[in-house]
Amino acid sequence: MNSYERYIAVYDDSKRKKLDRVPTHVQYIREEFIVKNKEKILRHYTGKLFNDLYFDIPMILGFDSIFAPFPQSLKFKSIKIDNGEGKSVRIRENGQAPRHKTTYYEGGYVKNLDILNELIANSKIVENYEIINKTITRYEKISPYIFPVLTVDGIFDRVWKSMGMIDFSYHFNKNTTLYRELIKFYAHLTQTNLKGLINATGKRGKVITLLDDVAYKGRLMISPKRWEEDFMPYYKRINSIISDANMISQIHTDGDATALISSLKKAGFRGLQGFEGGCDPNYINEHHPDFVLIGFGDVSFTLPYGTSYQIELHVKQLLDVLKENRHFILGPSTVIFKEIPLKNVKKFINTAKDYGKYN
Repeated sequence: MNSYERYIAVYDDSKRKKLDRVPTHVQYIREEFIVKNKEKILRHYTGKLFNDLYFDIPMILGFDSIFAPFPQSLKFKSIKIDNGEGKSVRIRENGQAPRHKTTYYEGGYVKNLDILNELIANSKIVENYEIINKTITRYEKISPYIFPVLTVDGIFDRVWKSMGMIDFSYHFNKNTTLYRELIKFYAHLTQTNLKGLINATGKRGKVITLLDDVAYKGRLMISPKRWEEDFMPYYKRINSIISDANMISQIHTDGDATALISSLKKAGFRGLQGFEGGCDPNYINEHHPDFVLIGFGDVSFTLPYGTSYQIELHVKQLLDVLKENRHFILGPSTVIFKEIPLKNVKKFINTAKDYGKYN
């Protein structure tokens, strides 16, 4: 099986039985890790390359898949607002302002309906069909070697980040008009970008991951009841668009989303990537055997600081619980970052391939 076939098989009842081994996945590999290790990784490699380190490095390391963006179908013009301290800042659709001389953002600054309405007025739907189609065509050429799993921003974490957590908590508890309109706004953005993808490519994207952090390491950020009331109607509509296009919908979240899995399934999600901290794979495998689990690799201690024995034991323990159900894709629960030693990444992947084989 190639990388694409292996990943897709986990979602297919008949193909799942033919899996050769547990697939592997990484969200992405940080540039600092690549800069630090690329010479060692590339030194003795003689296979196929795509002249794009974003895909080449994880492919050489042995990952079957990686998250990959696609061009958006919305264009935004930034707006100028007062930051509440007598200074002007410019924000875009995320409600945040770039931090000076960094790639980070600060905010959010969507404090009232006037700001939201101005953001909406400064948005425009664009037909990026040519560049979207070109991107997906390129991904299809790469996919047998490393499968680009498409990503699009979700709703919940965009809402709270656009307001800032303190303001979000107030508007969430009061269930204000601003809170409800922000949910509608970000749902519209997600839906528009998905329709742009589908219209441009004729349903060729295959797997879509909605990026939407809803949990801390030990608990949810929102109760299942409120998630179902406030967000599920929009996600049902979004997932209907995905399934009607014969594509697979999965969601990403940091933290422990165990208590939300039943709600995610009701909304139409077929799998979740992440499972960072506090998650019990035995519980999930027992209570949600039809749900695809992606990740689970410990990046808090085992990958950055663990010994070779500890990494091997960690992978074996995960496979002992999750392998035979064939609904499992193994990978780090988050990204590969600079502080993780290259030898530890190699040990993780090699163990996954050696002990993840099916008879």
